[in-house]
Amino acid sequence: MACLPAETTFATAVAAAEAARQAAYGAALATLNGGYTAAALVTYKNAIGAADVAYFTAVNTARNTANAAGAGLKTMGDIAPAVLGTAAAIWSNI
Repeated sequence: MACLPAETTFATAVAAAEAARQAAYGAALATLNGGYTAAALVTYKNAIGAADVAYFTAVNTARNTANAAGAGLKTMGDIAPAVLGTAAAIWSNI
């Protein structure tokens, strides 16, 4: 089954967003390792948070663009709600 152009564009956008996020993670870690202080830790946490927000924003934008082109991509929430209570009940008995 061949990929639609919209799906290929989506996959490329997600890969680029992940690459940018990993680069931001690396830069944040290098900053933290450069001088482990309370201020550096706060900067590190803020950088990681900003990288994650940018990643999820890029993925959602790419998904919306792909869906506008007819890809029909869904998120986990669109498919089925997560049943965390069931998993917790199973693992608590192990």
